[in-house]
Amino acid sequence: MRAVFLMLLLAIVAVPGIALAQMHGQAGGQHIKGHGMMGQGQGMMGQGMAQNLGIMSNMMRDMQQMMGQGQMSPEHQRQMLDLMNQMGGMMQEMCGPQGAASQPQHQQQLQGMQQRLESLKSQTQHKH
Repeated sequence: MRAVFLMLLLAIVAVPGIALAQMHGQAGGQHIKGHGMMGQGQGMMGQGMAQNLGIMSNMMRDMQQMMGQGQMSPEHQRQMLDLMNQMGGMMQEMCGPQGAASQPQHQQQLQGMQQRLESLKSQTQHKH
């Protein structure tokens, strides 16, 4: 079961990351100057989006640590998978054409997700 979670976590992180790199002209390790088809200003990641990605990164680190302990109940695993799926959907939205516009909504969603993760973390710690 842990392997499935790790594969999902990798997919959640890798796919949107590749899309973001392509969107910003950094695919294949090359930086492409100019605006291409994106239009001026759309190729830049805003501070809010970068902050949201940082929060997601921290949450994924916490999830990985929790999974590494190997003592999660099936319900806790289900909740963890739900958080991962929600985060993956959010990353896909960030890569879309409305990514910057949805940043405030994502920030609110992330706050709720952080609270759920903290609750889950405290529940799993009390089991040990």
